[in-house]
This record gives sequence, C-alpha cells and structure tokens, in this order.
Amino acid sequence: MNRIPLKPLAGQVHHLGYVVDDLEAAVARFAAATGAGPFFFSEHVRLDEVTTGTGEPAVYDHSSAIGQLGDIAVEFMVVHDVLPSSVKEPLTGFASPALHHVAWAVEDWDAVVAQLDAAGAPSYMQARFGAMRTSYHDASALVGHHIEIHLQNPDLVAFFGMVRDASVGWDGTQVLRRLEL
Repeated sequence: MNRIPLKPLAGQVHHLGYVVDDLEAAVARFAAATGAGPFFFSEHVRLDEVTTGTGEPAVYDHSSAIGQLGDIAVEFMVVHDVLPSSVKEPLTGFASPALHHVAWAVEDWDAVVAQLDAAGAPSYMQARFGAMRTSYHDASALVGHHIEIHLQNPDLVAFFGMVRDASVGWDGTQVLRRLEL
C-alpha cells in the first residue's frame, strides 16, 4: 500500500474541539462530568482573515470556549455564520454535541497543510488572527474526524499556557470566564 505518512502529527495532540449548540450548557455539562476547567470564552471571535482551503474569501463567525482537561486543552465552539457552503458543511454538518476536530500545533505549518492535502485530507478553511494561523482539514475518511493545524508561535503558546496555568489548583468555581480576543 502506498501511504503518505503524517509524521508531523505523531507528536502531542494540542487540543480536542467540539461543535455544540449552546456554549454555556456544553461547558457546564463537560466540567461537571470531567472536572475540566476553567474555560475561557469569547463570543463572535474576530479573525483578521478567513479563506476557503483554496484561498477564496470566507466567513467564519463563531464563539469559542477553551479549558484544560488534565494534559490536554478542550475547545467548545458554536458556529453562528459561515460561508461559502464548502466551508459551512464541514463545520455544521454534525449533531450537537460532537467531536469536530483533533488539533496539532506545528513548526512548519505550510508543509503540514500541504502534506494533509496530499494525503486526502483537504483544507477547507484557513484563518489568521495576528501571528496565529490555523487550517481545518476534512480527515474524516482517514481518521474519522477533522484535523486542525495551528502554527506553533509565542502567541499560541502564551494563550494555551494561560489556560493550563488557570487549571492548576482550580477550585471548580467560575467555570466560564469571558475573554476578549
């Protein structure tokens, strides 16, 4: 069998991402069931640029909450509006709640994005927020879920470090905390 190895993804998973209908209810339920938290949320996350996987302009209006479960971060997202349909279907075609993606942070973002495309997991959306870059890939035929690739950089490390640090010794109060991005 001729396979294209996904070696850059052999490292530590960065986070798990779930699509939900109600951010507050999903976070409360998950925190109560697992002890994960606290979760930092932002409504209608403003991104600097959003495109389809092929580079056409796209719309991605979502709210997100990110918390810590042991050694791994967990994201819950509500999708408010997304265009075009080539981006909307892979982001909203799920029953809620549902595991949407497994994410990795990588040094060579362009190479990993190209490798996933070549392996049959095409990018359907890419976004930029400051120095942070992300790409969503439909890898459901390969691994049963979508993959999100982040460019590893100091801003990403600092944000997820803040989330992790807040979880250390967390007393279970104030599960959901507003964060303006």
